[in-house]
Amino acid sequence: MRILNADETRRCLPMADAIEAMADAFGPDRENPQRQLIGASFFMPGRVGPISGIKVVSTVPGNPAGVVAVFDGDGTPIGIVDGPTLTAIRTAAGAGFATQLLADPSASCLAMLGAGAMARDQIEAVRTVRPVEHVLIWSRSRDKAARLADQVGGQVATNADAAVESADIITTATPSREPIFGASAVREMVHINAIGAFSPEMVEIPATVVQRAYRVVDDMAAAAAEAGDLLQAGVEPHIEIGELIDHPWDRSHAITLFKSVGIASQDVAAARTALANAERLSVGLVV
Repeated sequence: MRILNADETRRCLPMADAIEAMADAFGPDRENPQRQLIGASFFMPGRVGPISGIKVVSTVPGNPAGVVAVFDGDGTPIGIVDGPTLTAIRTAAGAGFATQLLADPSASCLAMLGAGAMARDQIEAVRTVRPVEHVLIWSRSRDKAARLADQVGGQVATNADAAVESADIITTATPSREPIFGASAVREMVHINAIGAFSPEMVEIPATVVQRAYRVVDDMAAAAAEAGDLLQAGVEPHIEIGELIDHPWDRSHAITLFKSVGIASQDVAAARTALANAERLSVGLVV
């Protein structure tokens, strides 16, 4: 069994590899039982093909701690990777996979709304699949937006609407409980990755935009229970993202929306890839 710390997990899971792993994570041969809160941690079991796993992460604010453990088809432990690092990369990879399938191939301007722990990987994922030349960053904390802009070569937007008005792709990763931009700011054709609203009480996207969009989710059951943007807009998804791998999306919709709440099969697929790369590179602690 191999164990990867945070730096080793990131080294062994480059974004292009993580995005490729999402085809299995969202594919037909997967299981995503409902997550459970036990004590101060979320327990998220899942399966992709013969590989099963579980993520255990702390829910205590300011304590980004946890692990993902994966097992082969006969239950033998394969390894353990750092949970927060893997979560940030696989969440971004899911959005990158959706962007690859749904966004205009020539999209060159990204609006990143939110400058927290997820944002840098989200930007990298979109850049991996689209020729992004301009990144506009907005956050309620201008200092955080400025730091992120320096890190990624982006520009701080004066407000969320100003970022959205110029964007071909919009990614939102905030803990908001109200829409963070106005519906009138959205361009006629745009792709949106809505990452932050992972409970019924949370919302980032204006309801009228959600209602107009072609709505794609990572998992129907998870979205029905947790996707605040859809629940508060009173609409259901059109399709799961895995179905788009072999069936192109309905281009009668100029706005596409990928609503992600995060599912355990993403953790399993990404961790499997990281551990396979680690074995090839002789990285990590073998016990």
